[in-house]
Amino acid sequence: MVSHDKNKQKNRFSFDPKLSLGLLLSTVLVAPMALQAAVWLPEELAVLNLVNLQRSFHNLDPVQRDDRLHDSALAHSQSMAGYNFFSHTTLAGPNSGSTPADRISDGGYDYNGWGENIAAGQGREAPSYNTPSAAIDAARDVMYGTEDFEQINDFFTSQFDIRASGWETLGNGLNGGHWDAWYDQTGGSGGWMGSAGHRNTILNGVFDDLGVGYVWDGADIPPIQLDGEIFEHPLYTYWTQHFAYGDSIEEPAPVPLPAAFWLLGSGLLGMVWVGRRQEASV
Repeated sequence: MVSHDKNKQKNRFSFDPKLSLGLLLSTVLVAPMALQAAVWLPEELAVLNLVNLQRSFHNLDPVQRDDRLHDSALAHSQSMAGYNFFSHTTLAGPNSGSTPADRISDGGYDYNGWGENIAAGQGREAPSYNTPSAAIDAARDVMYGTEDFEQINDFFTSQFDIRASGWETLGNGLNGGHWDAWYDQTGGSGGWMGSAGHRNTILNGVFDDLGVGYVWDGADIPPIQLDGEIFEHPLYTYWTQHFAYGDSIEEPAPVPLPAAFWLLGSGLLGMVWVGRRQEASV
């Protein structure tokens, strides 16, 4: 995680390919985009709802869906899938070298601040893990690191005596320390909420808008370039979240939240940038 606010700081950036079949990365930056009639997939809408569910437990305003941010997020997920890389920086293709700030700005969002979370490998159905999970299961996988409610609920109940009545209350009463313990319990595969950097982006009260881009690549063929390393397993799913504030449009009608089941592990990478246009320096 990197900060582009006045107080610069770095968070952990770690990944052990032996731990898992999934990857996560988070970023928070600053950028703009042109309004389009984007088509949101069920997986993307489910992630939006889960983000707002977790924000509600911390008395934060919901983020609204933004088609410009959706299109920039989807373009990055498509780029990662199509050119076999996993990174906040575009490592291959016609937009090679572009940053999250570039992508959000090029999409037409005139930001005051922005954030990006990325992930890959979450949302694959057991036991083969080469077919996509149902949309809500995939969203829970990338957000929480599991599609199995009993698995995660039993952990928080046994360790902290905090039991959820169902997926709709999972996270209520949990703080960063609880989620960090879940991250450790899963060997680093605790989803975006389990990772401090990703979680801080999701729970950043300054953000007003969100776009989510999900891609299923059934023909994913390794090796996959990973910021100087090589990952030798197909990932199949690629996810990007783009958060921003400063250029909101009229809020659309709320999207209903579906229901779920279980997951596999995932490795993690994280970084975050937060700041203002005039203060940002990449």
